[in-house]
Amino acid sequence: MDRRTFLRRTVAGGAAIGVAGIAGMAVAQGGVRITRHDLPPDHAPLLAPGRRLRVAQLTDIHVGWGTSAETLRTAQVQAKLVRPDLLVLTGDYLNHSLAEIDTLRAWVRGLPRPCIATLGNHDHWSGAMAIRRMLEQEGIPVLSNESTVMDVAGQPLRIVGVEDGFTRRDDVDAAFRDVSRPEQALVLSHDPMTADKIARTGARIVLSGHTHGGQFDIPGLTAALATVAGIRYLKGWYMIGDTRLYVNCGVGSSVGAGRNGAAASELAVFDVG
Repeated sequence: MDRRTFLRRTVAGGAAIGVAGIAGMAVAQGGVRITRHDLPPDHAPLLAPGRRLRVAQLTDIHVGWGTSAETLRTAQVQAKLVRPDLLVLTGDYLNHSLAEIDTLRAWVRGLPRPCIATLGNHDHWSGAMAIRRMLEQEGIPVLSNESTVMDVAGQPLRIVGVEDGFTRRDDVDAAFRDVSRPEQALVLSHDPMTADKIARTGARIVLSGHTHGGQFDIPGLTAALATVAGIRYLKGWYMIGDTRLYVNCGVGSSVGAGRNGAAASELAVFDVG
């Protein structure tokens, strides 16, 4: 493993920040904040005049010892309370094995529908085929370098799913092969670094996760560590040309560390149109 890859894994998992001895700053166990965002018309999937759409995003669930049952329940309940027209899941459902796949299945069953998903690096390390099969059995399509058109709130919505770039499984050309109007699509991609490639297609909105926002938010230090690790997109909004990228801090943890401040567990809600 090269130095940059090691640092990216360290920052994304929060280990480097955790050893700073500030675990007491983490938010209360089970806390999942809701962030709300209005997408301007020029950076939103095309809707019929006068129509609106609410998309909710959950990512980096990490079902297992690193994520409390309370956190999982809170994320599930809040996803229902915000009443999305569409829930999107952007990867890392398990950690490094399939041991908790039944727990994941039970959690998935309590999520609102319609729902659509992509996979993350931890899913490939755990068993991507089994995770995909489980999600699809529960009525959640999984996009792997492909696109689909879903009926959402009575209107067609083009959704593109780009595979995980951290494990080098992304194929942007394949994902957009059948997309004639990329500027009208909602794009899902676990690793935000893939957004540089996606932006070249003309897509306007990309939702990602992966970084956990650095796990702990320490003013100055978290951003500095991310820069050293080569992580250009840590959390929140970024503009890449005409493409708007959102990096969700995610729900769980793969290292058992808590969250705090702007890196706290997150359910993102996007009001479109």
